Amino acid sequence: MPYAKITYLSVENAEDAEWCDKKHLMEVWQGLSKGTLTAWLTEMRDRPEFKKGVLNPTHGLVFINKEIFKEFVEWKEATRYKSYKK
Repeated sequence: MPYAKITYLSVENAEDAEWCDKKHLMEVWQGLSKGTLTAWLTEMRDRPEFKKGVLNPTHGLVFINKEIFKEFVEWKEATRYKSYKK
């Protein structure tokens, strides 16, 4: 099986990157714990409008679209007290 070489941008240069991993996203969204992020990514995968913002090419590798994640956080804030179904 071919090996995929993945190159990460350093956090200082990551503002221009469209996709990032959990570590970089937690540095951008300071105060966001790994457990909360994992739960939110699961919720994003379950919601059709945000599903395209999370890519899992392998079991241990995840890429998150920063713009779609921001939209998801704004959606969570707007629907905080509303009950919703999938």
